[in-house]
Amino acid sequence: MKGRLLLSTLIHAIFAQYGEIMAACLNLMNVPIKSFFRKSLKDHYGVENEESFETIFSACASFMFIGLMVAFIFLGKLMDGLGRKETIMLRSFLGIVGSICMISSQLLDRFELYVIGHFIAGVLSGLRVVLIIWMAECSPDSKRGLTSLFINSGGVIMVLAVTPLCLPTIFGTDGLWFLLPCITGLLATIHLILIVFLPQSPKQLFIQQQDESAARKSLRFYYGSESKEIDDAIQEMISENKQAKKKKSILDILQNNSHRLSFFVVFMCSLVPVFSAFNIKSQYLVDILISYGLTQSDATLAMMAISIISLPMSFISPLMIEKYGRRPVFVGLTWLCALEWIGLAISEGLIDLGLSSYWIWTIACISVIFGQVAFNMGILVMAPIMISELCPHNIRAIVSQYTQVPPVGIAVLEVFMFPTLRQHFGAPMFLFLASCCAALAVVLHSQMLETAGLAVDEIVSRLGGDHRTLHRSNTSVGWIHYGSLWEAEPDDYRKPTQVI
Repeated sequence: MKGRLLLSTLIHAIFAQYGEIMAACLNLMNVPIKSFFRKSLKDHYGVENEESFETIFSACASFMFIGLMVAFIFLGKLMDGLGRKETIMLRSFLGIVGSICMISSQLLDRFELYVIGHFIAGVLSGLRVVLIIWMAECSPDSKRGLTSLFINSGGVIMVLAVTPLCLPTIFGTDGLWFLLPCITGLLATIHLILIVFLPQSPKQLFIQQQDESAARKSLRFYYGSESKEIDDAIQEMISENKQAKKKKSILDILQNNSHRLSFFVVFMCSLVPVFSAFNIKSQYLVDILISYGLTQSDATLAMMAISIISLPMSFISPLMIEKYGRRPVFVGLTWLCALEWIGLAISEGLIDLGLSSYWIWTIACISVIFGQVAFNMGILVMAPIMISELCPHNIRAIVSQYTQVPPVGIAVLEVFMFPTLRQHFGAPMFLFLASCCAALAVVLHSQMLETAGLAVDEIVSRLGGDHRTLHRSNTSVGWIHYGSLWEAEPDDYRKPTQVI
């Protein structure tokens, strides 16, 4: 990876993670924030009934996913209208506003302000898709997956870094929990300042704004001064531009065979986080572990241990996705999500039977490790990577919008209804979600195409049935294997170079 591309990726991997920390705040600081909500509701609305409080708290927790849905609704307009870079600048500004809302909620004893901040955290999570697409468009074909998962790994590491601060002996108290949003506000401010100096996406400059000079300048920043690599990238964009001449509606996409296949694969990838335990854990994991027999401190320490055990995958996954390809990584992490639900179902079943043992929380923690490994492998960047690789420039925004909004609608209901569904159904509900993940793994295994290292215009040509030999691909996963876009090895592939 060239120096300035690496620097840009590091900036996003470190400072763009304020959204992930804000989204995790309710879970990491669950006990003190719940205590704050209880006090605020009692002081201002006279809510003392525990059942009423739990319903209100669940509704507030689901506001993050409403924010996520709002972000996806406007995602297309922001990506194409405002621009990739400008959308991420807006994201950083919203990160500052959301952090201020969370801090003010504690200082003013108004839980409503925290709900607004939690809503904004959802918006930030949605706009993160634009960040992944922006960096994919700024990266060479052989580095798209690497940069995307590098940013994903940065989120894992940053959340792990702040987790010890959430212990009751540090910030995890009724009076100090608001210091975590102070950290997110600082990260958002630094990120906003730094990205001002990063160039716009070269593909947006060339394809959308028809500015080849600016696109070449952007490519020189990200690719270096290698003129051949820049010329190849421009040639790819010329080809992609021909494929992206006409702006298309969702109906046009569904009526086009190749676009419909791209839409289906992206949509399946978007469903994986919804049916995994990720959304539930982001709001209720501490509560779940406490219900299995741990204290607040023990639950926080368990989360730290889970993150540390699974941390190596954060460093391995960016290399895996380029070496072995997208398909085995994405199918594998979906199976891990199914295993996580099965483990949690065993623990929940033991609780349903009225048993009490350290094995209950032990099994739960082991199963959560599977889910954390899946997260570190890139569960949240599956769809953005596929959007950036399977979709030509003119349909990325519309595909992003229509493949992300319906799953988030499911997530809103899932998070809001989880306490009630868990109380009434227990372990069978967990097994149902495990079966959903298993079904998605089977579908992805049978339908997903391998795109590692292939130029986007080549991928689109292959999806459209163009079987001419294309020559700009740079892949290490091999030309001929199940899921490959290639029916035969190109004639010029692996030919010995003739030295004149």
